[in-house]
Amino acid sequence: MHKGTCLGNRETYHLQMESKARTGTPSPSDDIVRRFGFLLTPGFAPLGFFAALEVLRTANRFLNRSFYGWQVFSVDGDPVTASNGVSIIADQSIADTDNLDSVFVCAGFEPKKSADAKTLAWLHRHYRYGVGLGAISTGTYILARAGVVEDRKCTVHFDQAGSLREEFTEIDLVDGVFENDRGLSTCAGGTSAIDLFVHIVSQDHGEQIASGIAHQFLQDRVRNAQEVQSKSKHLAVRVKSERLFNAMTLMEQNIEEPMSSLEVANAVGLSERQLQRLFREHTGRTTNDYYVNLRLQHSQLLLLQTSMPIVQIALASGFATPSHFSKRYRDRFGYSPRLERKRAL
Repeated sequence: MHKGTCLGNRETYHLQMESKARTGTPSPSDDIVRRFGFLLTPGFAPLGFFAALEVLRTANRFLNRSFYGWQVFSVDGDPVTASNGVSIIADQSIADTDNLDSVFVCAGFEPKKSADAKTLAWLHRHYRYGVGLGAISTGTYILARAGVVEDRKCTVHFDQAGSLREEFTEIDLVDGVFENDRGLSTCAGGTSAIDLFVHIVSQDHGEQIASGIAHQFLQDRVRNAQEVQSKSKHLAVRVKSERLFNAMTLMEQNIEEPMSSLEVANAVGLSERQLQRLFREHTGRTTNDYYVNLRLQHSQLLLLQTSMPIVQIALASGFATPSHFSKRYRDRFGYSPRLERKRAL
């Protein structure tokens, strides 16, 4: 494992990073190392973990220096078996950690089993010390259990989104492939870890280095934090409820002229109350909230990928007036459609 040298003063590191942002990428002689700790939990999803490491490794190669260092932890220091049956040797246990700049939790299908008191206390201790926190895939659940998310935006693999919203009603859970908000960095897992860590490298060293890393991985583009997770998540819903899957599909087919929740329910052979219960159970949202969010996601893609006037985008997304569209868009994404368009240019 690659291990970076210890930082004696975290404040000095941040001052150096601020100076770098003003003067450009630091030269090879600058003694800056950013250290990541990855906590692997039993049954963790390996693709996201290795994607993150590969971005950091490739960044070091492009920079021709060991700017990034990382260590792998398990609760007790023993090897951890991933969801594919491969065991990863940990560098040490969580009892031995210090001088980390960021800690990422890597989890799998059953994160609740890994939210033990020892792990939660360890995360909360790093939170109190001002260490950056992050999660890959369902690790967000463990951060939420540790009480370290607060009012910051976060994301999680779609399989866990519904239950996470139900259990932690106070957190601001978004549907993006990754989210980076005030020291909290989360991603949905899989290849989204590439997007998140390329974004982290971009913040440290600029877009040119980040783009080079993305091309190294044969990525034709780097996804931004506003891009939603794939609609293929509906296929997972189909296993649980064919009628809910049909309702979601019907909504996707009727974006420009939205159906009422009663019309959707009737079309899939359910009562409006039954449909509401299914959406609550599997998405953590009401039927209407899910539908509106779906239309807003559609409008975002039109803003980012087309030159359509905003008025036409509003109508194409099922909003009767541009003012209503702008308000709902700002409530959902934090800025106006016009600003979204400018950000995309």
